Amino acid sequence: MRRGSKKSIREIKMSLQQTTLLMLAALLLFFCMMFMIATSIITQKTEEDFKIRTSEIAVNNVVSTIKASVVNYNYLTRLIMVNTNVVRYLKTNELDKDKTYEARKGIYEIQSLYSYIDSVYIFRNDGEYVSTGIGEYCVEMTLTERNKILEARGSTVISINGNGTISKNKSRPFLTMSRAIYDINSQKLLGILIMNISSGIFDDTIALQNSSGMCILDNKGAFLCGNEELCELLDSDYNSDSMVYKHIRIDGERKTLTGRKALEPLVVLCTSAESEEALPRDTIFALMITLTAFILSIFVCAWFITLSIARPIKNLNAAMERTRSSGWLKEIDAKMPNNEIGRLAESYNSMIEYLNELFNRLLEDEKNVQKAEMRVLQEQIKPHFLYNTLETISYMAVKENANSVHDALETMGSFYRNFLSKGDHEIPLKRELRITRDYLSLQKLRYGDIFEDEYIIDESTLDCMIPKLILQPLVENSIYHGVRLKGEKCVIRITTRLEDGILHINVFDSGVGMSEEQIRSVLETSEEDDTNMLSGFGLRGTINRIRYYYDCDNVVQIRSEPGEYTEIEICICIPKLRDKVVEEEENVPSNDH
Repeated sequence: MRRGSKKSIREIKMSLQQTTLLMLAALLLFFCMMFMIATSIITQKTEEDFKIRTSEIAVNNVVSTIKASVVNYNYLTRLIMVNTNVVRYLKTNELDKDKTYEARKGIYEIQSLYSYIDSVYIFRNDGEYVSTGIGEYCVEMTLTERNKILEARGSTVISINGNGTISKNKSRPFLTMSRAIYDINSQKLLGILIMNISSGIFDDTIALQNSSGMCILDNKGAFLCGNEELCELLDSDYNSDSMVYKHIRIDGERKTLTGRKALEPLVVLCTSAESEEALPRDTIFALMITLTAFILSIFVCAWFITLSIARPIKNLNAAMERTRSSGWLKEIDAKMPNNEIGRLAESYNSMIEYLNELFNRLLEDEKNVQKAEMRVLQEQIKPHFLYNTLETISYMAVKENANSVHDALETMGSFYRNFLSKGDHEIPLKRELRITRDYLSLQKLRYGDIFEDEYIIDESTLDCMIPKLILQPLVENSIYHGVRLKGEKCVIRITTRLEDGILHINVFDSGVGMSEEQIRSVLETSEEDDTNMLSGFGLRGTINRIRYYYDCDNVVQIRSEPGEYTEIEICICIPKLRDKVVEEEENVPSNDH
């Protein structure tokens, strides 16, 4: 039943050919989507470019019309300024109806040369004026506006409704051209001329532009003609001689607002018109050729993958399945193409041949392992024989009331029991401390009270796993090469602590110390040390074993003052530590002396 369930799972899985075809279909669908998106982007970009070009042309046309109209009407103001009747009206000290009539008549004769002039005002220096205005006007010449005109020194000042100084009941806004009148000979100020031009002069020009909205206004937002709603969109950027483009939204529709300065202070704004230009035919033709070529490429790739990759792999898989179902590791004999798939079949056959050789070798190794286990069992008899012998001698010492001998034997038995550690290469730190303490107790029996051992142990370090027998060789070195040679009572102190994930083990003795040369000699490694680093139990051998185990040269440090002390510090990174549950409770010295 298990074999049948595996077979059903294999049947559910898609073949490489099906996966490839599905991938190519997904790729084709993805490309079609990207093609549609790209076409949409290109179409939108084309429409936006067309709208921008149309708006730019419309703005430039209106700007040209404004400039041409101002030039023409500016010429008309010069004719009025030099008219004999107008000059006589401005120079006379005493006004009468005849001079006023003659001045108005002279203005009418010149005004009739151009259309769209709504009114002309000639102001004298005494405040009196003559005008040709038709309809009801309200004129309030402010001192600010008068000074502005005079500051122009005879140049034309353009404004809308005279910057609010002139208004007409129920009338559209009008373009006002103002300039000061000076005597030709004496250059004395004679008066001020104001000409109001109907905004209808620009209606035909705006109507001819293919635009959804245009507006003529001044740089302060005063409306002249066109679409008055665009006045709210004006900002200081459009008061520029170059064309300015900004994307805006009007009634939720995204448009481009184009504008520029025509003449100070007039500004022309134009919103983008609806595009009537479709995507160019050559662009559509190129896109369709690209899509057709890609679709054909997909089908060619599908045919090639099926014929050259998917089918040979399917045949190889079938041959390997027949070999597996036979229950024997046999080489496949299916015909394969001379490419990577054929080399894959050759590699499979080579692997089968190697596995058969490996199985035979493993059988031989298994026999050798059984022989080795028998030898290990024989070696285990020796430690048990030692323990049993020590227990027998200890029992005899108690029977003969030799308590000190009994204690020494107990210490020795504990030392060897922990020393052997059931053949483990790693032991908890607390067991290593017990080995060291038992060793020092045995050495006190030999040397008497020439040293005292002290322990400053961090409880959090006791269950950390360390290599066996790294402390006992260090304290042995302290006794033989430090304490014993000093000739006075010394201290051997063992300290452990955890700092920032690093286990620190310090072995300190107040012996004769070491010179810099001795320290350097001990810490240096050689090829001979590398060869014997696992078998040596001296100071250098122990240091090399620690370096080898932790794969770090700076794991051991030695500090010493000749004649004063020697301190060896082992720094072990926490990732190398492994906590292990110890079945038996052990009493380990902690923070006692």
